[in-house]
Amino acid sequence: MALEFRFPDVGEGIAQGEIVRWLVAQGDWVKADQPLVEVETDKAVVEIPAPRTGTILRLPVAAGETIQVGEILAVIGEADGSEAGVAPQPEAASVVGRLDAKTMNLPPEPVAAESENGAAADRRVLAIPSVRKLARDLGVDLSRVSPSGPRGRIRREDVLRAAPQDAEPVHPADTQRDAHGAFELQPLTALRRTIAKAMVEAATTAVPITTIDEVDISELLDWRARSNAAASDVHLTLLPFIMKAVVAALQQHPALNASLAEDQQHLILKRYYHLGIATDTPEGLIVPVVKDVDRKSLLTLATELQHLVELTNTRRIPLTDLRGGTFTISNYGAVGGIFATPMLHLPQVAILGVGRFMQKPVAYEGAVALRTVLPLSLTFDHRVLDGAAAQRFLNAVMAYLADPTRLLLTL
Repeated sequence: MALEFRFPDVGEGIAQGEIVRWLVAQGDWVKADQPLVEVETDKAVVEIPAPRTGTILRLPVAAGETIQVGEILAVIGEADGSEAGVAPQPEAASVVGRLDAKTMNLPPEPVAAESENGAAADRRVLAIPSVRKLARDLGVDLSRVSPSGPRGRIRREDVLRAAPQDAEPVHPADTQRDAHGAFELQPLTALRRTIAKAMVEAATTAVPITTIDEVDISELLDWRARSNAAASDVHLTLLPFIMKAVVAALQQHPALNASLAEDQQHLILKRYYHLGIATDTPEGLIVPVVKDVDRKSLLTLATELQHLVELTNTRRIPLTDLRGGTFTISNYGAVGGIFATPMLHLPQVAILGVGRFMQKPVAYEGAVALRTVLPLSLTFDHRVLDGAAAQRFLNAVMAYLADPTRLLLTL
């Protein structure tokens, strides 16, 4: 009997996803747990595995289309290709709600674009419906557009760049006019909507306060340079050192490695140290989590960070690597910022912002010297911490960063 496999609830409150790429086709025989499809949620791109062995009978949703949790993702029949009736997905499957079973026709296969010599193009055009609509409005052939998005996806900017420059401007259908001129409604991406919701929740639930300071890291930079010379296979950025300093300070000030219980009567002190690293991606801010930072060496952290950032930038990071953070670091200095007021990543009670280090004259050993200083911004939940407690934690972080010898003792 065939099985109607519905899009599962992958957690984190995700209600829908967009089909990025089918890894199987109608008529294929698949094994249980074999990857079926790549689906982009508002968090990441995830692979959905087959729930059973059998033959793919129908794929109701095409690449580029959106599917809601609980809707039919695929119909999988017997291994011999027979349908022999259709069975709804059992209750044990992780889905939200149940939809009425109904027969859905397989959407037409995408027609491969013809190249100049008449041969079919090798790649399938990947673009979300709004981008396809924009291409139609502007008269752009998507098969001839160079994609800049992850996994060869065509973005809105790619279509606009490919539009004829010497032709009369064609206004998309969603271009409107107000009393002052033309404007266009640009829909927020799923990730942007998720970020917006999280920011409103943090701003209206917690009481965020930010304290700022700066620390002389001249000696730390010298130590890092010597470490990089010794570690030829891995490049150490400043971030692993900051992570180690943060963990050492958290161990002394456990109230910052915590969350406030829902009843707001208890502080949940975490005895593990999972640091979220706010990462700027082309799609928006994503926070992968490095687990057990206290147990890992600087070289291990550097290697893991590089791997997680690569996965994050392509939206292929597993959801398990986006969960469980106890404290977050936001390195906005990587794009030139100095000081900022980073927003809390609930349910965490604190986040450390790291600015761009720079040389400036400071008092050093009784004289004025040109030293390298690092700006830091600590946002904390004033419901949980007072300013003095937050500053003591920040002082501890700075003490470790200013004196590499102290930091070495924590490794």
